[in-house]
Amino acid sequence: MMNKLLVYLISFVVLLTACDCSDNNANYIADENIDMSDALLLSDESVLTDMPEYSKVRGGESEMFDRSFENAPPLIPHRVGGFLPIMIDDNKCLRCHMPDKAPEFEAIPLPKTHFTSYRPLVVEEEGKYRVDAYEGEVVEKDLGHFNGAMFNCSQCHVPQAEVTVDIPNTFDPDYRKSSDKTKSNLKTNMGEGVR
Repeated sequence: MMNKLLVYLISFVVLLTACDCSDNNANYIADENIDMSDALLLSDESVLTDMPEYSKVRGGESEMFDRSFENAPPLIPHRVGGFLPIMIDDNKCLRCHMPDKAPEFEAIPLPKTHFTSYRPLVVEEEGKYRVDAYEGEVVEKDLGHFNGAMFNCSQCHVPQAEVTVDIPNTFDPDYRKSSDKTKSNLKTNMGEGVR
């Protein structure tokens, strides 16, 4: 009992000396001071004050934007009013962007990645499922149909708005081929850089 008490006492003293209990807040920055504007970070003045103006152009009449970088999800150049919220059983985007419908609507067809599963191999044994893969390993499987896991288009694809920002964007994308500005090569390069 005495040994335990001694160990606890020594541990407490070590923790106390390791802890900087002084009132040294010289390097502390309050949340409201972490901002690039003069307005308070947590106030309404530090965000857009006017509603952004989104495209009113109908699908098929809009001009396509270059991708923000190679294999970036394409931006939506047309209006999306009435499309949202996108539900798994009610996805208006698929009406025009499915590969068999896209030519008819002059729309960009969904790429092959949207018809592919990139999940680990799952096996059933005695009514239970288990992952049969190494950590981080995925199996590329052509589904032959739209992958339902990708139903929420607006999770990756966003409509564009006319906004003014105080800080200019100086990012300059570097595409390997000029066609990478408008087309995806992700299916070919999916495993690139992955061990």
